[in-house]
Amino acid sequence: MDDNNTRSLAGGVVASNKKYIIIILAALALANIIPNLGSQQLKLNQYLRADDNKEVQQSNRRRDEEEASLIAIGDGKRRAFPSWAVVTQCSLYHTDCPNHLEFQDYPFPLPLATQSQQDDEGMAALANKTNEWIEEFKQRSDTDSDSHLIGYEFPAKVDDAIRQQCITSTQTLSVEDQLDKILSHLVPLKDTHNMIAFSMTDETYAKDMLHEVYEMNNDIVGFEGAFFFVAMDSYTANMACEFGYPVVAMPENDDLKKQVQSTKVFVSKLLVERGQSFLFYEMDVWFVRSPLRMLQQHMHEYDFLCSTHQWNPGELNIGFYAALANEGTINYFEDSLNIIEKNPLAHDQKIMHVVADDNTATLEDRTLEDHNNCGWCGHENVSFPAIKATNPIRVGLLDPHVVVSSLYPVPTEGTVALHTLADMPLKGPFGKEMVAKELGVWYGWGKATSKAGYYHREGSYRRYLFLENAGTRGGQSFVQSKGYHDERAFRRQIAVLATLAKVTNRILVLPQVLSDYHAQPLWIYLDLESLEKLGIVYRETNFASNKKSWYSHTTPFASVTQMAIVESSNEVQLLTGNQTTASADRIPVSSFTTGDPLSAFFAVAISHPQVKDSEALFVNLDHFQGGHIGSVGVQKLHDKLAWCAWGIGHGKKYNDKSATHLGSTNHCYGSGNAV
Repeated sequence: MDDNNTRSLAGGVVASNKKYIIIILAALALANIIPNLGSQQLKLNQYLRADDNKEVQQSNRRRDEEEASLIAIGDGKRRAFPSWAVVTQCSLYHTDCPNHLEFQDYPFPLPLATQSQQDDEGMAALANKTNEWIEEFKQRSDTDSDSHLIGYEFPAKVDDAIRQQCITSTQTLSVEDQLDKILSHLVPLKDTHNMIAFSMTDETYAKDMLHEVYEMNNDIVGFEGAFFFVAMDSYTANMACEFGYPVVAMPENDDLKKQVQSTKVFVSKLLVERGQSFLFYEMDVWFVRSPLRMLQQHMHEYDFLCSTHQWNPGELNIGFYAALANEGTINYFEDSLNIIEKNPLAHDQKIMHVVADDNTATLEDRTLEDHNNCGWCGHENVSFPAIKATNPIRVGLLDPHVVVSSLYPVPTEGTVALHTLADMPLKGPFGKEMVAKELGVWYGWGKATSKAGYYHREGSYRRYLFLENAGTRGGQSFVQSKGYHDERAFRRQIAVLATLAKVTNRILVLPQVLSDYHAQPLWIYLDLESLEKLGIVYRETNFASNKKSWYSHTTPFASVTQMAIVESSNEVQLLTGNQTTASADRIPVSSFTTGDPLSAFFAVAISHPQVKDSEALFVNLDHFQGGHIGSVGVQKLHDKLAWCAWGIGHGKKYNDKSATHLGSTNHCYGSGNAV
């Protein structure tokens, strides 16, 4: 593979600066930093009005946003973001990010200028209001009446007649007949060597990824109308039929490993025998751009093009490969399949590599040697003669930075796709999903088909909850004096956060963990299956820094509320900003009949008009580190959360692990214990 491949795939992507103009100005005005907020607001309102000339309007808007978002810092001017915006600007991996950006000081305690003077009548009215909030909190603790707001709006299902016709085909037709039927409806890409594409999946992957992969294929990969699934079980076949996705069902087999090892080679052989060129990619290959140009360019040179490993550019990774239909590829897949079926201990990827190498050796007139006791092929007992190809194929290996296949994938500007690997074949998909999400390559179904997809959400479906303890990058620190290496305090705080997500019907964005040496994701410690069982919807740590989740290209959230308990004044304080207004409030804990800070905090989060209507809620839970979780609801949830082995502190499991060295096998899903 020459260097032109990487160069031809590289594309300049300039990340535009994020603009939070009005929210920033409002926060600064509250802090008495910019006294002339009114004039700035008027200036911004001028370009928000309709303008007959849209191009002029957009140009003026960009200019005013740039000017308004700059504040004087020293002798020059730098962009200053609200403190909460650290989670939208700095991903888990970007530890240098705060060094390059300017963030405003954490806003609490609020300035005395914002303190409201209440007379006796006003305090009585406030007490009545807070009592109503407490009652709503108690009712909300026992119901999930609005939980649909943080759920999903799935793609439309096909009608029953079409679904049943599909299911009947998968249950009664042979694989060959199913394939012929599918091929009669697909439209190969004429400008890409008349190729189609397919992927294969079982229930464990289909549950979370079937919609993902189908929409990603249509939107990014480029094989819309030329793609099908191979289903390894009836669950997957039925799910594909339910949504009208083209599918070929394999006979179910108790030996999943054996079935998976032979299926991709078997289906590949069937396709080329039918004269059909194709691209195959596994369900855990995540595309950031289309491979079509690469295929158009390089399939003139090769009969078989395959990805490699990030750590070894000479070793095939069969998570991504393309083949032209000819006599050579028919022989190649047939030879590989025969060896795999005769050697149950063989590793399909190793066999395909060896057979490809024998084809190359034949082309290059090198001496062929039999493969005796081929431990590298999967086991020492695997032996087979050298393949003397009569129609040797031209094998191309992709640069390892083009399709990045690794436990710890490192994408570059030339990357087409990432293939998240585990330490052994057929490991469960959860860890691969989380790595893909944190790296920002998870597609996020619902982009064009739903108001409540994974990233794309609209209106009342956009309800998020973040942890924002002061100065901790949107996470929980274990190196501050308060809570230093305190595992119990950490678990208490997560229980409060999770309960708050549940009673406010918000999606919990997982906070990062600041350990002795690194920033880490919460999912290496918390068993997220226990969150799912409690009905709590969550997102990865880097969710907010991924622009796919943003309200608009330049604005992460339509409205934001920051909220904290300020011990010095014994108040719940909050600061809210949206695109047109900003306001602050402070509610004395003493105005609540319970006198319980946690109940007061929850009641404000549920019922305060500014808070409940905000798209994003950032909460400071530092006050509750000391064991203040008297709420029965919090304690019940705390007791149901499951955790894996503690990893912070000298000699502990994860103390020296950075986020970039946490792979798909480091998760805690399904392995934790309640404490």
